[in-house]
Amino acid sequence: MPVAVSAPVPARTRHRVAGGWLLLGLLLAAWPALAAPLSAYEHTAWVVGQGAPGDVWDIAQPADGSLLLATGTGLYRFDGRQFERPAPPNGSTFPSSNMTTLALDPDGTLWIAYYNAGISRLDRHGLTHYAQAQGLPPGLVPRIERDGSGRLWAAADGGLRWFDGERWQVPTAAMGIGDVPAQWLLRDQTGTLWVIAAGRLWRLPANAARFEPLALPVAPFSSLALRDNGQVWLADRRRGVMPVADARGLLPATERDALRRPTLLAKRIRFAADGSLWGSLVDSGGIFRLDVTASASAPVERFDAAQGLASTTAVPVLADREGTLWVGTNLGLNRFRPHQVRSLALSGPADPLRTLYHAPDGQVFAYGADLRPMALRRTLLQAPSTDLHRAALASDQPLWVVDWEALLLIRDGQPHELHPPRVPAPRELRAVLPLGRDEAWFCFGDQRVMHYLRGRWDSDPALPGHACTTLAAGPAGAVLMGYPDGELRVRRQQAWRHYTRADGLQVGPITATAMIGARIWVAGENGLALLGDDDRFHAAQTDTPGLLEGITGIVRDRTAYYWFNGSRGLLRIDASTLEQAVLHGRPVEPRLFDRGDGMPGIAVQTTPMPSAMLAADGLLWLSTNQGLAWIDTGVAQRAGAALQPRIGDVSHGQTQQPLRDGMVLPAGTAQLQIDYLALALSRPERTRYRYRLIGLDDHWQDAGTLTRAFYTNLPPGRYRFEVIAANQDMVWSPVAATRSFHIAPMWYQTLWFNAACVVLLLALILLAMRLRSRRLTQLVRARLQERHAERERIARELHDTLLQGTQGLILRLHAVSQASHTPPPVRAALEAAMQQAESALAEGRDRVSALRDDSDGYQDLGAALVQVYGERASDASSPALRLNVEGAPLPLRRAAAEEVYLIGREALLNALQHAHAGAIEIELGYGMRGLRLHVRDDGRGLPETMAEGHWGLVGMRERAERLGARLRLWSRPGLGTEVELFLPRHRIYRRSPRRWRWPRLTGESV
Repeated sequence: MPVAVSAPVPARTRHRVAGGWLLLGLLLAAWPALAAPLSAYEHTAWVVGQGAPGDVWDIAQPADGSLLLATGTGLYRFDGRQFERPAPPNGSTFPSSNMTTLALDPDGTLWIAYYNAGISRLDRHGLTHYAQAQGLPPGLVPRIERDGSGRLWAAADGGLRWFDGERWQVPTAAMGIGDVPAQWLLRDQTGTLWVIAAGRLWRLPANAARFEPLALPVAPFSSLALRDNGQVWLADRRRGVMPVADARGLLPATERDALRRPTLLAKRIRFAADGSLWGSLVDSGGIFRLDVTASASAPVERFDAAQGLASTTAVPVLADREGTLWVGTNLGLNRFRPHQVRSLALSGPADPLRTLYHAPDGQVFAYGADLRPMALRRTLLQAPSTDLHRAALASDQPLWVVDWEALLLIRDGQPHELHPPRVPAPRELRAVLPLGRDEAWFCFGDQRVMHYLRGRWDSDPALPGHACTTLAAGPAGAVLMGYPDGELRVRRQQAWRHYTRADGLQVGPITATAMIGARIWVAGENGLALLGDDDRFHAAQTDTPGLLEGITGIVRDRTAYYWFNGSRGLLRIDASTLEQAVLHGRPVEPRLFDRGDGMPGIAVQTTPMPSAMLAADGLLWLSTNQGLAWIDTGVAQRAGAALQPRIGDVSHGQTQQPLRDGMVLPAGTAQLQIDYLALALSRPERTRYRYRLIGLDDHWQDAGTLTRAFYTNLPPGRYRFEVIAANQDMVWSPVAATRSFHIAPMWYQTLWFNAACVVLLLALILLAMRLRSRRLTQLVRARLQERHAERERIARELHDTLLQGTQGLILRLHAVSQASHTPPPVRAALEAAMQQAESALAEGRDRVSALRDDSDGYQDLGAALVQVYGERASDASSPALRLNVEGAPLPLRRAAAEEVYLIGREALLNALQHAHAGAIEIELGYGMRGLRLHVRDDGRGLPETMAEGHWGLVGMRERAERLGARLRLWSRPGLGTEVELFLPRHRIYRRSPRRWRWPRLTGESV
């Protein structure tokens, strides 16, 4: 049952609040509005002994994004990682290594001035030197600049000069300035050339022919700098730093003096991207930073060797295209990279602000252990600290101020402590969700989630009996509750939906939830997940392990970015890209803001409120374990320009050389190392690369931050190496850097060698086949010889037994027939029998002779079959025979020819004896594939009931199988019969009928 509670603030809490307010009041007087601006820059120094040169006198940035350094030991190039000394082209040499000044033309031409050796021009044609013979005066050349018409000028101790393309000329009297010593040159946005010469300031408007002297004395060795608004600032070594002129001319003295800093005696000055003025100091050493946009009394911040500057003697200052400041000293190079995340912390013994509160009107408040709120507004960041506290107390918004034990609701600047029923102290408040002036949700220790509405407390029995860890609100009154067991409960329209691991929610104990539009995000100790349209959660993936862990704050800004405050730092991801990648299972590529970007720590992991809140003014406030920080989401979303990587050297074997397009690498190259680099001076360690080698693999390989690709076991051939790079904002190169090269083959890797190997292999295969054929031939010959011997034995036995016995029987019958007592009828019968016996005896002798005969008796198969026909067709009623021979007869293997003859003989005898045919046709075909025999008749055909074993068909099939031949028979009653026999050429021909052949390697064919 709901319980109404209303109680005054207890004495113990009042004393705690009063004491805290008193302490806060004391601390606020000493707390600066922001950390010192120089602390908002990350400083890195490269000193002598670590590869950096000393005596850095000038710095320039060419189009490729690198830095060129003019030093006392020569010209250096710095790519953000290492220093190198570029050699002059075509074997030329610089006239001196003591270089003082650099100037770059739009076409990339580099002008180099020396301490006392003239000026050199370095362009695509080579190195050209100009000295006194070409019109230059002796002495130091501190500056080279072009005027608005493109004419090149040099300020030299020996006098001002301009370049006519061949020689350096002295200004004529008509130019209004003459041959006077000059110390500095500067061209502004209008093309006006400003000159410090002869102890005063001069100007040459664009396209003007005459210099105008200005009534402003200038000390020797002074310098100039140009501000974004067109103002020209002077660093005078006697009178300090001040604005002196603009496009209209010399500023009034009152205006000059209003911003003059007489104590800043600077060698060089330069304006940064944020409008602040940086310079190198003359006497006191080090560098300074001055916010000229603030009041004239704005403090000057200094940075010297004690704070980490490479040396106290600094000279050149350069602001590069990324907004990074570079300072050259006599002991190395310094980089000042502006932080995008700015810290906000209390000074003194009090705990820093760690808890954020987001009011219904979009304001963000913060408080620390003393529970005293402070308003966090863009307009108050530069105001005195006391104004932040007063603004919080003056707000008409209800302020919920909570910690582990206390629960306060501040209305109209007065705190009221709330006492939830059945929640003993300490309450262990884990999560709070304020919903308005008098409504909120609370998670206390192990208690059920409780709801507070206008003084009444209640709990929903549909919720579990233990506390949640996160609370968040959504559109249309939705409420999200995350639990330490990794489960989520969502209330929409008074109904609860419970999500578990079965719904894809596998992020571990929940640390943050957010409902942005229709999208529900859940973060846990183990990752991040998004609820899809299928009412299932999809895990976010990234190539960097742990990057999405420990997120305790989720925000979407007013443009199109998500921000996640986690255990690795602050992450920013494009909204559309993130949602599509998560729902389709693709890795996301967030922009990480960490210590190098100014994050003071990691997201606080235990807080009743989310650790990231977006204020109505566009500032994103972050609660970290080292205090509060903020980032301007409008400025941070300006992604840096895409990087264009360069392909450097290729290493193979013991050789390292530049990889040029179309290069041919020597034969035998199997291992390669290809160097590449994208110039990112601000954060080179965050540049990521992908590369591929077309010809080996068309898929991109993620190289991370590595700047070298390794390949092993590369075969010879043509390849194209491609590489792309992403800057710290994960903007990838639109066009890949490419180099094509060719690896020459070894002699054994050439096409001709491979072809020869194939030919040799085929020859070996053919040789093996020939040898195998020869072996088989020998085996067949041996078997045939054995068969012939057996046939001769059988012939001898038949001759000695059966034939001799038959002959004797015939002679005996002849004697009986000739006897006188033999009756004539018997004699006639005996003579007929003897005649048949003699015929049989003759045939037997023929067969015996055939057994002994080794000749080619069956070479002419057609003639042999015709002879069979002639012996059997003895009368006029016999069917007519037609023989058709196709192709030229070829030599046949004797054994195979005999089997073919016997098969053909059997088919012919069947046609003569049983077909009752009118005609018989024999067709012999000597073809390329083999021998074909057809025996067909037009007789009565075979009856369907005729047994398979009749008329020698079984014997014919058996012979065909032994030969490896194909035997077919077609027959229909009344339509005749056809027998077809086909033998492959290698089984019947002695020599295959080829148009060409390899030389015979075998012996005699059989």
